[in-house]
Amino acid sequence: MYLRQQWRDPRLAFPAMRDKIVEVKMGPGKWAEIWIPDTFLRNEKGAKFHGVTVENRMLKLDAGGKLWYVIK
Repeated sequence: MYLRQQWRDPRLAFPAMRDKIVEVKMGPGKWAEIWIPDTFLRNEKGAKFHGVTVENRMLKLDAGGKLWYVIK
């Protein structure tokens, strides 16, 4: 299952660089330093988080402060 979330945080906006860098892929563990919405399923009967050896997460930030978070 993929969970994809997108939100805008104007505090993280940055000016676009001269060499056209307008999006930054955040490195491993950076999601612990940035606020991520607490997502829940309203009608769940039970849930557990499957532990894996490698983090299956991705976090991107664009120049306008839009964050794109994917976890599987």
